[in-house]
Amino acid sequence: MTTRTTRPTVRFRRSASLAVAAGIATVGAIPLLAESLWFLPVLLVPIAIAVWAWRAGTDVDEAGFTVRALFGSRRVPWAAVDGLVSQDGAVQARLANGHFVKLDAVRPTDLEKITTVTKTSDQ
Repeated sequence: MTTRTTRPTVRFRRSASLAVAAGIATVGAIPLLAESLWFLPVLLVPIAIAVWAWRAGTDVDEAGFTVRALFGSRRVPWAAVDGLVSQDGAVQARLANGHFVKLDAVRPTDLEKITTVTKTSDQ
């Protein structure tokens, strides 16, 4: 029998009001489809925004962080991070190779939560 160790994960997401607004826009676009299928792209835009609002964000655990977007994600271990930079209301991770990765949905006030998660790995 194998035992899985669960790592504490902190999830940062955009406000749920974005998904609600996209849902309302989707419902509002449905009558256009009754007119013609040429209006299908009008319906797809709010659906894509709703999925993005639900999925996009940053997951932080003791081993690293994962930045999620509409179609993909990127996992970065803490060993590859030189530091976290707060600028213009956004947070970016400065990598050892000099590149930056924007931590989606993370605000400067959330840095304390990130350091709390990473400190559990140091113990």
